[in-house]
Amino acid sequence: MATNENGSARTCPKCGQEIDASSEWCVACGALFTAMACDRHPDRDAVGVCVICGRPVCPECDEDETVHHVCPEHSSIPCFEGWAQLYTTSDGIEAQLIRDNLEADGIDSEVLSQRDSALAFDLGDFSQVRVLVPAFAYLDAHRLLRQHMDDSGEVAFACPSCGETYLASDTICRACGAELPRATA
Repeated sequence: MATNENGSARTCPKCGQEIDASSEWCVACGALFTAMACDRHPDRDAVGVCVICGRPVCPECDEDETVHHVCPEHSSIPCFEGWAQLYTTSDGIEAQLIRDNLEADGIDSEVLSQRDSALAFDLGDFSQVRVLVPAFAYLDAHRLLRQHMDDSGEVAFACPSCGETYLASDTICRACGAELPRATA
């Protein structure tokens, strides 16, 4: 639960999330609690803010006003109850490594696997594992993940030669001296 300096909180009337009483909008769904103008159409009133970037959106710009507010730029990012899908894989270990590295950088994250559900059948190697981050932290998490992607789009937080973790700015492994995958621009 988020609280302000006075320790007061309120519940968002749209999604039920507990938020700081002084917040101008809900970080989980983007519901507005104060009047704002649309970012793209300043002559129009906003109905919410994009849960990814925080830009105020009017009804014309709002891509998903039923559950949460999303601007056209971020409409392709799947969001679930205040969480945004950052990455998908069929490898639970890869997802856990990404989660651990996000957490190490101060970004809250969760791993959601279809294997965690109560499905009556197992999808095996094809089951989707999702790495979720709070929607408001998506841009920072995406930037961090891109720093660890090589030219082919593979995510690597560890040296392919020795398995030692490395920083996104490293070009040579500090442990074994091997060349590290180059991050995409």
